[in-house]
Parts: sequence; structure tokens; C-alpha cells
Amino acid sequence: MADKVAAAVAAMALAMTLFAAGFGACTLPASTQLLAQATANDAVSPYADGQLTALAVETRGFTVDDYGRDADGEDGARDRLAAVILDAAREASAEGSPASGRWSAEARKAVAAIADGSSPQAALDRLAAVDDAYALDGDALSHLDDCNVLVRAAVPALWGVAALAVAALAFLLARRKRRLAGTALVVAPAVLIVAFAALGAWAALDFNGLFSAFHAVLFPQGNWTFSYDSLLISMYPLDFWMGMAGIWFATTLALSILAIVVGVLLRRPGRNARGHAVLKQSWARSKRP
Repeated sequence: MADKVAAAVAAMALAMTLFAAGFGACTLPASTQLLAQATANDAVSPYADGQLTALAVETRGFTVDDYGRDADGEDGARDRLAAVILDAAREASAEGSPASGRWSAEARKAVAAIADGSSPQAALDRLAAVDDAYALDGDALSHLDDCNVLVRAAVPALWGVAALAVAALAFLLARRKRRLAGTALVVAPAVLIVAFAALGAWAALDFNGLFSAFHAVLFPQGNWTFSYDSLLISMYPLDFWMGMAGIWFATTLALSILAIVVGVLLRRPGRNARGHAVLKQSWARSKRP
């Protein structure tokens, strides 16, 4: 009974680990940079080519990593991100910048009014009040903070789940329950692949619907919708999220296939088992009259 329970625990924990591994891959800084370079909406943004990519990578750090929150708290993290955006705003709105023509007189005035001694967050709020295309407003920062809370709470738990999967599989192998361990390694990714296939079909038919449903479950407070030309959406347009979904699926699929291969190998009778079977057959033949 204990072996079957361990196999069930291993399968469930492994499925969650494979799912989390895909998420980890698509939230890497390199993934954000690659996708932002390919999808960032430079054409309508008041920021020059390349600036949106740099801001997307920096905002990713604010959203996913601690970003100084442990040392300075939430306000310190917001001030740090605000300072980066304000530096980009000064550069983009300056005379001679390729994007300078996209800045309104009011936005230029807000940038010019930024004093070295003022709070970066207060200055960012003044710029965002002109138009959220120029800066992340309070709603955007609040949503990113919610994402950060969710991610930083989930990561330690998911590492614990991964450790549980390893421990359960090690327990089965130590007890020489190769077939049960192999079954767990086959069943978990197989179920996950079916689930991803269903989500992929949904995404192909209605990606906006899937995206909305995903956010509605994780953020029931509803602070995740923004104007199409806002800075947040210019950095992360719909194509960006489709690319992230692709990386997530590809990573989980590759690891799932690897797990299935290992599971199939474990389920095969070992050499000793085959040897015992041959001896039994030989013994049975020798006993025949």
C-alpha cells in the first residue's frame, strides 16, 4: 500500500514540477529579452527602438524577482523601477532622439519638471498622469506587485514539490519498485501533455479568451486590463504572451518526453528478472517426462 501511495505522490508532484519548469523557462530574463525584441510595440510607443526591450527586461525583474524588496520594501522597489523609466523618458524625449516627435508638449513639461531631489515614484506618477503611454501608472504597478507576490509565494512551494517528487521516486527505487516508479514517470507527463494539448486548442481558437480566464482566476480583483497603447502593453503586447506560452509548452513538453522515456526504460524487466525467467523455464523443461 505504501508503495502505491508513493507512486501516486510521485506522479502528482512530478506533473506539478514539469508544469513549473515551463513557467520558469518562459520567465527567464533571456526569454523576456528575446520576446520583447521581437514583439515590443515600438511603432506607437514614445520610446525609441531598443528602449522598450530594456524597460521590459527591467520590469520583468520588478515583477518576478525580489528587486530589492527584501532590503527596501515595496516603495524602494517602485522607486528603483521609476528611476529607470524616468531615465529612459529623458533620453527618448530629448532633442535629436528618434522618438522625440512622439512626446507631447505636456509630457515634455512633466519630464523637464523632474528634479534630482524629488521622489522617483512621485515624478513617475506625474508623467503617467499625462498619459499611461509615457509611464507605468499606479494600476500597472499595483498589478505587477500582485504578480510578484504570487510568484514569490509559489516558487518556494514548487521547489518543495520538486523535492517531494524526487523523494517519492527515490523511495520506490530503493525498494526496487522500478515498475511503479516508471509508471509514475509515464503517467504524470502523459496527463500533463493532454492538458496542455487542450489548452493549446483553446489558445488556437481563442487566445484572448484563455488569457482572460487565466488572469480572472489568478487576479479576481480585476486590475489586469490596460489601454492598448499604455507603456505596459507596449512592452508586453499579445504576441509577447503568445511567445511566452510557446516557450512554456515547449519546455514542459521536452521534459515530459524525457520523463516518459526514462519511465518506459524503468518499466522494462531488468536483466536479473529476465535471467530468473529463463532459469524458471529451463527448470520447468527439465522436470518434464
